[in-house]
Amino acid sequence: MKLILVRHGRTIANVMGALDTAFPGNPLDEVGLAQAASLPDRLREAGYLEDIESVWVSPILRARQTIAPVEQATGLSASICSGLREVLAGDLEMSTDAASIACYTDTTRAWMIGRLHARLPGSPEDGADTLRRFSAVVDQISRASSAGSTALLVAHGTVLRVWTALAAASRAGADPAWIADHPMSNTSFSVVTGDHERGWCLEDWAQGAWTRGGGRSGAVEAGV
Repeated sequence: MKLILVRHGRTIANVMGALDTAFPGNPLDEVGLAQAASLPDRLREAGYLEDIESVWVSPILRARQTIAPVEQATGLSASICSGLREVLAGDLEMSTDAASIACYTDTTRAWMIGRLHARLPGSPEDGADTLRRFSAVVDQISRASSAGSTALLVAHGTVLRVWTALAAASRAGADPAWIADHPMSNTSFSVVTGDHERGWCLEDWAQGAWTRGGGRSGAVEAGV
């Protein structure tokens, strides 16, 4: 099957550089709403929209707002899955200072290259826990989908990199450390193929920033 991974639209927390990971989180700002509104057309231009058979979303407000135009365009109702939430910032929630951002960044980058037992201060999850709960949703999507089908999920920048770096990058010849340093921009999307039995393979990261067989094209903006 084909799985399209979408990062949510922009929020004021993205502009501030704040670690916004708690429920319900900040809503999309004007730019984010426009990004979300443009998503169906961009998916159509890429040849994906008409093939989407199911949609899945994090329960956080910005993700649900982002998927709403896709629901409208496809006539599908998204399944809301808590496992798609962002990496939890714990005691660093809504911090913007350099030390807190560095702690979050260094810890999650360590996860992306396989060092899963580091834990953010005050967080209930380490990297293994985070990977496990996100992977459980991906497996659920796979089991609910027929062979050759296409599903779309909307989640968050850091958790999407954690899962992709650990579950899909290496089989495609992508460097997990490179994925770690190249987040998707707001409402950008990536594509993986496979299933819960055979595993997953990255085909396209951040709409061409990396493509299977084509390599890297450049950097994209950071944020959670």
